[in-house]
Amino acid sequence: MLKTFRENFKHLKWVLWAVIAVFVIFVFADWGMGAAGGGGSDVDFAARVGSSKITEVEFRREYVQAEERYRQMYGQSFSPELARAINLPSQVLNSLVDRRLLRGETERLGLSVSDAEVTARILKMRDQQGNLLFVKDGVFVGEVIYRRMLAGANLSPEGFEADTREQALMEKLNRFVTESAFVGEDELKADFEGRTVKAKIAYALVPAPALSPESIPDAEAEAHFKKRSSDYQLPERRKAKYLLVESAQLRAEAARKVTDADVAAEYAKSLDTYRKGEEVTVRHILYKADGTPASDAAARAKADSAVKRLKGGADFAALAKAESEDPGSKDSGGELGAVARGRMVKEFEDAAFGAAKDDVVGPVKSPFGFHVLQVTGRSAERVQPLFEVSASIRGRLEEDRAGDEARRLARELADRVGKLGKNPSDDDLRKLTRPGVTFNETELVARTDAPAGIGPNPSFMQLLFELPVGEVSEPVATARGEVILKPVEVKAAGPAAFADVKARVKADLVKTKQQETALAAARAAMTPGASLEDVAKTAGVRVETPDAFPKAGPVPGLGTGKALLDAAFSAAVGETKGPVWVADRGAAILRVLEVTPFDADAFAKQKGEALDRLRQQKAGRLFQSLVQRLRAEARIEVNKELLARFSGQA
Repeated sequence: MLKTFRENFKHLKWVLWAVIAVFVIFVFADWGMGAAGGGGSDVDFAARVGSSKITEVEFRREYVQAEERYRQMYGQSFSPELARAINLPSQVLNSLVDRRLLRGETERLGLSVSDAEVTARILKMRDQQGNLLFVKDGVFVGEVIYRRMLAGANLSPEGFEADTREQALMEKLNRFVTESAFVGEDELKADFEGRTVKAKIAYALVPAPALSPESIPDAEAEAHFKKRSSDYQLPERRKAKYLLVESAQLRAEAARKVTDADVAAEYAKSLDTYRKGEEVTVRHILYKADGTPASDAAARAKADSAVKRLKGGADFAALAKAESEDPGSKDSGGELGAVARGRMVKEFEDAAFGAAKDDVVGPVKSPFGFHVLQVTGRSAERVQPLFEVSASIRGRLEEDRAGDEARRLARELADRVGKLGKNPSDDDLRKLTRPGVTFNETELVARTDAPAGIGPNPSFMQLLFELPVGEVSEPVATARGEVILKPVEVKAAGPAAFADVKARVKADLVKTKQQETALAAARAAMTPGASLEDVAKTAGVRVETPDAFPKAGPVPGLGTGKALLDAAFSAAVGETKGPVWVADRGAAILRVLEVTPFDADAFAKQKGEALDRLRQQKAGRLFQSLVQRLRAEARIEVNKELLARFSGQA
């Protein structure tokens, strides 16, 4: 351990069965890699952040762990295609970059973690039963046992202590940002009102007529366009022609070349990444609560009743299907599957990992309400055997080799195109096609579009909009393979011609006509002195009475439109309001049946909890802004070849 730690604790007293190193750090959404550079000759390189390097080993370890988390979530549904769809490689690399940026920010702010703080954190670490991991009878277990325990979890003392230090450092940064997040009294009150002030209404919805863009005459659409031409400006658009080396056609050949020995060798090289922590298989029943005393009391009473019935022999799955308010698990009898630590809110996690198999536990309060849960299985920490992970390893090797071949072919094509001179003809480019290499053309696209056949690809779009017409690009990775592109046409930004936006104009007219027609029909039905029931009968619709809803919405059956919520909460009880346009649905006339008033006493009691929650929310937004600023200011270089290989884009 730390040198001072080793010197101060000499006694070996106690052996524990396991240790789990928890490294919690902030992970942000995919900010995008922009136009970061490639990897050059440095093969052990995933990204550079200023003068700091993120190695390929670090990236691979994080990526395999991320794959495993998604595999636990999706089971057999998880595949390389799903990983590409959610852009998993970029998520992982962006997370590593963000962490490196934040580490630099802590240095700039003068935040640090002393050896004594690291020592104190380690001495306070506990196992899932609440026992201190490294202390017995008030004394450190000793250097030998400490190292043995870490080795059992495949951790080195140096790495474990570095992770502990970084976790503490990120927590200090979190506190620094949170303390700077100011929440005023008005914000607290608005938040409380949005959650607890509720209205119950009855409404009649006069539906919008069914119209299609095809029903709008061209002449009418063109007249509308001329009146509103300023609404239909077009950005700069460009068209490209390109050669595509299709990875999918190379994958089959790569698959034939990947042997069982290759898979086993890759598994042995990455063994550390296949260690799985302890998991529990759990099911639950949720009774939602909004945090008010009345709501909490009602939900707790339901949960208490469920516990009694389950302990009396009631079927858990049947009760979950009948009563649970968790839509994600209700229909499956409350099953959440196998979950690891860090995937659930703390209150639920503590209860689940502290429960004995088959025991009914609860009520457990969380931010969602009150849970009743049962652990139906438990698995200890283990290394996944080769047979469990061989398919994913084989798939990754196939993608790597197909990507290597695609890049080789693309490089060969680029060299041949370069010999054709400037602005090679279409015929010259077509002559370079072969099985697996096709010649293609995009439509006119704006910078923010995703061209058909290419999909969302910032690198492709950057080249398309920066290269002069006729100049041929270097190979660029896309979802389908390597592309060599040539811009062939540019249309400057400016007013649109009617022909270019006719479909959009007609779609806008459809929405306008639907709104005008529905509102007119609703107003016609609202004769003086008519009740809501009379209005509904005249309009030929039913009166609906949904459950009460909070001021923040949504209105059951109608949604979250501001005008709708304003009408519901500005009317007196018994008053009829409307018509209010509900986007894409129709015109609503509503009558307020009851309103739950603002509870000043409850607000005073919950203000502290609300302040913490809102400050954390603001801190989260501040962290996002901080990372965006750090990214904008930093020199970030990405190994695009590595990223493309993991993305299956090569």
